[in-house]
Amino acid sequence: MKKSKSVYQRMYHDKKLFFLGFGVLYITEMRRVRNLTRTSELRIKSKELAETWYGLFRRYNLLSKKSKGIHVKNGIYTFGCSVLSLYELLNVVKNLPETEMDLNIRRRLKNITYTGESPLNKNRIKILGVLKQKPFLTNELARKINFCSGNVFMDHLNRLVELDYIKREKVGKQKVKNWITQDGISFINNYINNIENVPTTSLYYECFKDKQLSADLILIISELEMGGIMQRAPYLQMTSKDFVKFILEVCKKWRWTNHTEIKKSKTNVPNWKPKYSFFLSSKGTKEIYTLAGPCADIEKNKEFENVLSLRKPGSHRKINETKEKILKLVENNINTSRQLAFELNIGIQNIQRPLANLVETGKLKREKISKGYVYELR
Repeated sequence: MKKSKSVYQRMYHDKKLFFLGFGVLYITEMRRVRNLTRTSELRIKSKELAETWYGLFRRYNLLSKKSKGIHVKNGIYTFGCSVLSLYELLNVVKNLPETEMDLNIRRRLKNITYTGESPLNKNRIKILGVLKQKPFLTNELARKINFCSGNVFMDHLNRLVELDYIKREKVGKQKVKNWITQDGISFINNYINNIENVPTTSLYYECFKDKQLSADLILIISELEMGGIMQRAPYLQMTSKDFVKFILEVCKKWRWTNHTEIKKSKTNVPNWKPKYSFFLSSKGTKEIYTLAGPCADIEKNKEFENVLSLRKPGSHRKINETKEKILKLVENNINTSRQLAFELNIGIQNIQRPLANLVETGKLKREKISKGYVYELR
């Protein structure tokens, strides 16, 4: 049954669904960032998709303070997410379905040294961890966590007082006693359970019980990593074996794929990581889009709509009629195989034959442009 709203519209009102999608975004897009300890920048190739995600992060107040909007560099749209967003991501989903990136985000959160308003600072975490054991005088507490700078140490204590995570009380003329509050205990327990320890549960496991949630997840992935939609052979291909295998199992659960195992690509290039992939079925692709679509990326959405509107896979219609329409469209500057397939509402592979025939008979000429061809009338 078709939902009245797309997955992106529902994410504006469903925070758990937002973080499910954010986890996928982190796994796919943050993988390309070399120094993950110094940046929380998200990079997206599609303008419409970047604008959609930017709006979602703003909706939940998870943009970094330095992020003043979307920046464009070399065709990539970027914006920054806050450190708090990474903490809340693990707090909600518990465990990412990709071991390397899950451990990466935990390492980052354990070594944060920012001195902003957030309690997510490794020194503030140490203070709370020590005070959880018992109250300490200020000097004893500083020695306990091996802190040297008095002014910076006091800044951390004052911030924790403002957050109501600790209380401070004067003892005698000069000494001050520090102890942790119930809010502080709740925070440090939650931090230990979700960050330092790796939970055995995950929000992503709900996909094996909820078809709608699975469709939402796959549609988000399709906009970031999926190819072959116009060829009616959609596939997911990534260097992450863990993640591709997890998505395959989800698709197998709901019969969205005919594959039982992921395929490993072969490469002879030194230091080049192999890629893992599997294909979705046509029926599965249609059901996923029906449940979770439309896409935020206009071009990706056109691909889905074009493929799903075809009468049946492999339909060529009348070849002569198709060639006549191609000539008229090329005359109007609709001159790539993708554009022609959209306009004629046929699969991109089905337009290759009439195009090749028109080139052979001299009615069209083609010119290599980047990775594809542009067609012109002779």
